[in-house]
Amino acid sequence: MTPAARIAAVIEILTEMQAAGAAGAFRGRKAAQWLSAGFQRRRFAGSGDRAAIGELFWKIQRATARIGWHLAQLDAPSSPRNTVLVALVLMERQASKLPHLFSADNAHSPAPLNATETSLVAELVNRDLMDPAMADHVALEWPKWLMDDTKAGLGDALVTELGALLVEAPTDVRINPLKLPDRRMLRDKLAGRGVKGHPTRLSPYGVRLEKRSRFEDLPEWKSGLFDVQDEGSQVAAMLCDARPGMQVADICAGAGGKSLLMAANMQNKGRILALDLNAERLKQGGERFRRAGIHNVERKQVAERWSNRTWRGKFDRVVIDAPCSGSGTWRRQVDARWKLTAERLNQVKETQIILLEKARAMVAPGGRIIYITCSVLASEGPHLIKRFLGNAPEIELADIVNVWADTIGKAGGGDCPPTKDGLLQLLPERDGTDGFFIAVMQARLR
Repeated sequence: MTPAARIAAVIEILTEMQAAGAAGAFRGRKAAQWLSAGFQRRRFAGSGDRAAIGELFWKIQRATARIGWHLAQLDAPSSPRNTVLVALVLMERQASKLPHLFSADNAHSPAPLNATETSLVAELVNRDLMDPAMADHVALEWPKWLMDDTKAGLGDALVTELGALLVEAPTDVRINPLKLPDRRMLRDKLAGRGVKGHPTRLSPYGVRLEKRSRFEDLPEWKSGLFDVQDEGSQVAAMLCDARPGMQVADICAGAGGKSLLMAANMQNKGRILALDLNAERLKQGGERFRRAGIHNVERKQVAERWSNRTWRGKFDRVVIDAPCSGSGTWRRQVDARWKLTAERLNQVKETQIILLEKARAMVAPGGRIIYITCSVLASEGPHLIKRFLGNAPEIELADIVNVWADTIGKAGGGDCPPTKDGLLQLLPERDGTDGFFIAVMQARLR
């Protein structure tokens, strides 16, 4: 494909997305799925073409609000062609090449620029993508209605941390401690296959790759020596402090990422009860457990309004990997920030409270509840935990710094990041992880 044809492909994909949005069908489909569908219609496209199309597409997704701001300032429609023109001029600095790229000489090129588009390009040339006149929520690509909640969660780190959520996320992998004792061995094995990486800073089990890679055909993957898991998620799983012989409930276990690591640290001794509403995700977890050699995890699908009556006071650890806004992962799911609604956020917060109450009933005296969200919003983290503890006198915060020392520290990991009021917020800029909120709570002995 020519550079012009690649640009035409991006315009076409954005046009399909806009049309679906106008028809009310956009919300359920992710940007990555639209891009994948565009690739499927271009099976002739080589890896270089796909990379170039994807790079421009994701640059636009990461600058949606800022691109829209410039178009509004210039009183130009927010059309796919105009959107791409802004990206090419302000992000790619290709204004001088546009007459050649938008040409009638090639059937696969975008249509030539009309007079209005030519004027738009001329006005854009002297602009920068970032403009001091932009409101904070525009410059940071953040929903305006979430700014107060986010400020309460991040405080003075708001600008730097939301800025970090605009950068492409790295790929982290984690050794399986049951099969591989040292992550340096994994690093070296992968490097021998052309996949380079370095040890993660906080997690003692992680390797951060220099670039995204495919693993499915690697013998190390097939034999369960490692799995893919963000460093923040690795840390959260280790802070659960699941030990051999314990009874552990993993609520909202999904595909089992945290159960995998907890089970390995338990040396397959004891039991993990992995609960989730989604049967397909539990099935995916089963495949991961088999590959990893894990056999102390019992998977159970539960109904939306499930009962914990038979599990009251049974568990040494109750882990809540709670449904949430996902705001801490928006560097991975760039378009998710524009799909979240206040109604949906209120729903997940209600669910979080319900799950905490279930965990309160399920934890044994002396046991722990570990509450985890991949969020940077105060309402899903410190505010929610304060509200819960105010109504649960038999539950208190554990010293998460000591828990870190007993788990991650003893395994050779990095120092615990700063905590606030006994709670831990992992951050993309400061810690290099996705945004994770973690609270470790202790059930008093009765």
